Amino acid sequence: MDDGERRWVIKTVLITGCAGFVGRHLASELRAAGIKAVGLDVAETDVSLPTVRGSIEDVEAIDEAVERFRPGAVVHLAGIASVPRAAADRGRAFRINAEGTLHLLDILTRRQPKTRVLVVSSAQVYGESGGMRPYTEDDAPRPASIYALTKTAAEVVTRYYADRHAWPAMIARPVNHIGPGQSTDFVVPSFAAQLAEIATGRREPVIRVGNLESTRDFSDVRDIVRGYRLLLERGEPGSTYNLASGGVWSVREILERLCEIAGVRPRVVKDPARYRPADTGPQLDTSRIQRDIGWRAEIPIEKTLRDVYEEAFRRVNLKAPQPESPVQKKGSDSRPRLPDEVRQRRGDQENQHGP
Repeated sequence: MDDGERRWVIKTVLITGCAGFVGRHLASELRAAGIKAVGLDVAETDVSLPTVRGSIEDVEAIDEAVERFRPGAVVHLAGIASVPRAAADRGRAFRINAEGTLHLLDILTRRQPKTRVLVVSSAQVYGESGGMRPYTEDDAPRPASIYALTKTAAEVVTRYYADRHAWPAMIARPVNHIGPGQSTDFVVPSFAAQLAEIATGRREPVIRVGNLESTRDFSDVRDIVRGYRLLLERGEPGSTYNLASGGVWSVREILERLCEIAGVRPRVVKDPARYRPADTGPQLDTSRIQRDIGWRAEIPIEKTLRDVYEEAFRRVNLKAPQPESPVQKKGSDSRPRLPDEVRQRRGDQENQHGP
């Protein structure tokens, strides 16, 4: 530890769930800071990331990863991140999100009891928006879904081990985060993929949506993983931290901005399979994390959405014929309008966004 600025010097970080959306971005963030990233995941990962293949349910795999890598810190991301999937298989959600956390902390307690650990929970443990003021870390959890309940249980497990063993563990409660590399199972990349196909003439000018009235704080994943790194280096052991941009957007507003970026105006059709009741995501007070480590969100929503769309656009055939489309804006030519940056970089776009 560097006592001059209360900074822990960490050489190696074990990322559970390293092959996932957030895990890939976190590995890039750590490497950029000169920190070695290693992983544990049931899925295949980038060959440049040393990884033990195995589930967070697999005690032997966890033990192997801790023994092999001897990490100075751990960021626990592995888990079921989808609210519908958690609801569809509640037992499995608890085994992975809650019991998996118990397996990890139990092994670390026996193998490396002083390892700094950041357990990533979710802002959803607070329930829906409180209305009067943003939630602080001292507000009691009121989970409103099975997913949030499993994350609350994981937090209880973490506090038990931290208190019982005087262990340098922390909990992060991030809001929804989006960015390049996210699965189209989630709303923003789903919109972007559909719009990119419409813009290139590969899909009729119709976009299928769920409930557009829900509101969220959509933060950029690159801001969030920067926060995770800074928490490992400077966070107060035993503390819980909110991470949020502070902005609030409805899903409808997100769709409208993506349509502007794509230069198309499709017909919007509600898809019953995508529909969930409207809700208001919790708003978070981030005073603690700003005070303790100086973190705040920096990437504007416009850049995040543009990056997500550009990635979706790269995945379609850029040389496909561009037929005249009834969804083009008035006065446009026969090709779909693309962002200027896309048109300028059409020949060299394969590695714009890292993971």
